[in-house]
Amino acid sequence: MSSREEREGLEGREAALAAFDRSVDAVDLAVLVAERGPRTEEVRSVDDPVVGELSFEFGDVRIDLALHARGPSRTLSGTVRGDFGYALLEAHRPGGGEDVASVEETGEFALPDLRRGPIRLTLRRDAEAPLSTEWFTL
Repeated sequence: MSSREEREGLEGREAALAAFDRSVDAVDLAVLVAERGPRTEEVRSVDDPVVGELSFEFGDVRIDLALHARGPSRTLSGTVRGDFGYALLEAHRPGGGEDVASVEETGEFALPDLRRGPIRLTLRRDAEAPLSTEWFTL
């Protein structure tokens, strides 16, 4: 088995274990309501093509994501809609690791330079329970 196959096997194991992660049982879960895959036409003039779009909802909160490809890394950008004041968006990985982005007053955010693999987002808002997305793969 090559080192690449071993690494992919470990990432697959981490993803499987993450599916059973019970540490977020106390948070609200935003479920996937829309998913669009890569665009069928190639856009060669774009350095940062959108390779997927996801939308998650819980109550009056909606998180719309655009997944951008940048070489081996990925960038998530998007908008949070709903009632919130100050908010942070955290990107969690199986086995630890976290990236954090501030959500602007307009609801916009960006999480650049993310490695590919399983990820879950948690939205932390003033005076509200944390809200997490289901696991998905970059």
